[in-house]
Amino acid sequence: MKNVFSLLCLLIVSYIHAQDYRFGKISKEELSETSNAKAPEAHATILYVNEEVFFQYTENEGFTVVKEVQKRIKIYDKEGVDWATEHVPFYDNGSSNVENLSELKGYTYYLKDGKVEKDKLDKDNVFREQTNQYWGQLKFTMPNITDGCIVEFKYRKESPFIALDDVDFQYDIPVKKLEFNARIPEYFYFNKYLNPKAKYVAKITESQRNRVENVNSKQRSGGAGFSNTQTSFDSSKWEFKETEYMADLEDIPALVEEPFVDNMDMYRATAKWEYAMYKGPDNSIKNYSTDWESVIKTIYDHSSFGGQLSKSNYFEKDLDALLANVTSNTERISLIYNFVKSKVAWNEFYGDYAENGVKKAYKDGTGNVGDINLMLTAMLRYAGLNANPVLISTKSNGIPLYPTRNGFNYIISAIEVPNDVILLDATDRYALPNVLPSRAINWQGRIVREQGSSAWVDLLHPVSEDEKTTLQYKINPDLSAEGRVYVKLSNSAAMKFRSKYDNMGDDERLRDLEEDKGEIEISNYKIKNEDDLNSPTVDYSYTYVLKNAVESIGDKLYVSPMLFYATTENIFKQEKRNYSLEFTYPKDYHYTVSIMLPEGYTVESMPESTKVQFNGNEGTFSFLVSQSANMVLIKSSFQINSTFVLPSDYDQFKQFFGMLVEKETEKMVLVKSELKGTE
Repeated sequence: MKNVFSLLCLLIVSYIHAQDYRFGKISKEELSETSNAKAPEAHATILYVNEEVFFQYTENEGFTVVKEVQKRIKIYDKEGVDWATEHVPFYDNGSSNVENLSELKGYTYYLKDGKVEKDKLDKDNVFREQTNQYWGQLKFTMPNITDGCIVEFKYRKESPFIALDDVDFQYDIPVKKLEFNARIPEYFYFNKYLNPKAKYVAKITESQRNRVENVNSKQRSGGAGFSNTQTSFDSSKWEFKETEYMADLEDIPALVEEPFVDNMDMYRATAKWEYAMYKGPDNSIKNYSTDWESVIKTIYDHSSFGGQLSKSNYFEKDLDALLANVTSNTERISLIYNFVKSKVAWNEFYGDYAENGVKKAYKDGTGNVGDINLMLTAMLRYAGLNANPVLISTKSNGIPLYPTRNGFNYIISAIEVPNDVILLDATDRYALPNVLPSRAINWQGRIVREQGSSAWVDLLHPVSEDEKTTLQYKINPDLSAEGRVYVKLSNSAAMKFRSKYDNMGDDERLRDLEEDKGEIEISNYKIKNEDDLNSPTVDYSYTYVLKNAVESIGDKLYVSPMLFYATTENIFKQEKRNYSLEFTYPKDYHYTVSIMLPEGYTVESMPESTKVQFNGNEGTFSFLVSQSANMVLIKSSFQINSTFVLPSDYDQFKQFFGMLVEKETEKMVLVKSELKGTE
């Protein structure tokens, strides 16, 4: 009996000290916490998040998908205040068939004179915004945010669409407790995919449960007259099974951002759900996403995709005039490509479908990605070219690892020629054939051919970012350097330059060129091919005078040979990488430096020539030095042939880049000729 009593006391004590996650049950202990004991660097912590998803049934509407969310977040300091604002996306295309958000409730809790006080979320801090034609968001900011406060809110989202939102099991801040529950009736088959790149693995259990719904029916009987009619009601039980997915997770580490990663979401612990099949009570079956061919057929048959490709009457007259007497396919491609870029401006919205329709976009002069690149494809086909749209997923949207209608959010155009594919994106005025904007370069795209077939197209091996620079100078008696710079930019380097300096005046350009170059004065700036969008290159040059370019110590001069082009810092500082380094484009930089020595000086020492490689032929750095009379010539080149560096190769790459920094910052020492001769 004594043992039973002791056990009972232990259970009571455990219950009293157990964390209470019910909405509004905020403790003084939570409010008194000044940091996360397991992650003291965190500026905020999610104390509790609960997400429950279930299929609600009504006789009038059938099944609707309901998601209920509760979050409790501790904010330690001002760096964590962003977590007091929440964005809840919802589908809204302007029709009556939209997702509905309701039951929003929230409070900010804080300690005042040792007591727990709270401020309610006011409706004036809640905003509904339309983000594009199809999506809106509910945005709200919790009130009275101070260091140490706790914000807690909950809401309900109801959707008439049979679809499940992605579920994040990892956030950018630590999570102490996460609960997830989804119950799916047996009639709806979803493919579930956990992000294979995530380092944190969320454990999800799966089980079966029974469900019963009461279904009412109404019948009329009796004579033809209303007075003789009788109404009877029947109630029956509808029994079926549900699959239940559950997660009960604790102490989830934050997804810590690392430099040179385009999208950290690629590594977030996430579950994605793809609606694959419906199997009704009568055993009728409708497939949705079972394989890539059926997925592509569903997309192509949509009026806002394949239906747009079949339209041409809106542009035929203009295109006939544009292509009159043109016999070269290369010229046809160039003319059509630049015509679309100048005719329709991108409205900054993504989309794997046309938003307003190609005809309206052509008339209005603006459209989303789908409008523009489906229009481009239709024009290229009209001109007799083998052009097809390519579905892709931008970096911010992740990688479609499985057959999915929702995994794509962008379209480009492709022209298939013998042994090659020419990729085009007309949303960027300065993009070039096979030189895509960085947002569109993500793993693979799916080309959708007119006859219904599809195939993967590689996007991970774009043409390199090329920069060739010639730096010439002489060293003046006042220790300044005076000379000229010639730069030739090709491919994506030319695209970036044009985009950066678009609509920038001459004075602003000069200030930008002079930035981070020391006490420099630039003049005689000249540029070629900037406005020639058919040219893959941009050339510019300028003269300059750089004060205090040389350091004088005693009778010796110390020169950094590459002047303002020297890489002075190893930007790869991390001791260890968790994720791959990502370079959107391969790099190919070449510098030729010609130095005229000052009169009366000779070289006492200079950097030695060297050549190093990274991981075979994935990277090369060479630094070659030679001298002829009073001239010193340096040729430095740096190539990265791979767009990824794996974490296992990071140490080697860090040393490789460190060698570049060491060599480019090494000084050349000059000494007066007569002094050297007497030593």
